[in-house]
Amino acid sequence: MAPWLRRRVSDSMHNSRHDQRIATAERTPATDPAVRLIRSATACVAFIGVASASAAAQPAADAAFERVTKAWAAQSTLEAQFEQKIVNALLGKTATSRGVFLQRKPNNVSITFTDPVGDRIVGDGRSLWVYLPSSAPGQVMKLPADADGAVVADLLGQLLDAPKRTFTITGGEAIVLDGRTTRRVVLVPRTEGVVPFQRATLWLDDKEPRPLRIQVIDGQGIDRTISLTSWVPNATLAKNAFVFTPPKGVKVVTKIPGS
Repeated sequence: MAPWLRRRVSDSMHNSRHDQRIATAERTPATDPAVRLIRSATACVAFIGVASASAAAQPAADAAFERVTKAWAAQSTLEAQFEQKIVNALLGKTATSRGVFLQRKPNNVSITFTDPVGDRIVGDGRSLWVYLPSSAPGQVMKLPADADGAVVADLLGQLLDAPKRTFTITGGEAIVLDGRTTRRVVLVPRTEGVVPFQRATLWLDDKEPRPLRIQVIDGQGIDRTISLTSWVPNATLAKNAFVFTPPKGVKVVTKIPGS
């Protein structure tokens, strides 16, 4: 073969391989039609899977919440032990407490703290007594029964007495909490200011129609989580369970400081 022909054949083969490499390089995974089709199909399947899981969980959230609210409406009294954690991220502070919560419908509540011991909040139907010697020694606040503090004291009522239409209800996932299967239900008020929080998450027991844990976040971003370690509906309560007598020498304040 003549040298010039050999070079032309060699050059032709080289160019052919070069063109093939270019074509292959240009057909990257991002541009290859087949790869794009596979990726689109995979993304579609993943989206359908997530949407299906969400759709399946929604009826579970509604059913779990309705089950608990019906049981709550049927009971007249409650005795429950609780542990509470309050996180104020703005101030970088965290406070923990525990105690006993009593309620007699429609408007009697009592919170007796065992830690910090001596603190007590009582709603007797006429007034809300807030006695917190651990943080405000020497005084007790006597507020109207419908004061903001009363709303916080009766948090269960705010969550479970409110009509279902008050909230947008989501969640419904099965969550194991302290060895018990629960349904995680998220409540977001449809109208601002109707309830004293922006968002509430409830872990509702699958066996007993009651919450095991409640987390609420208020308008200032304060995160309050309450774990209900015991729950006795229709409990027999002492006659003086909702009576508060200010200790001797304690000043009675009728306005919230700063209001």
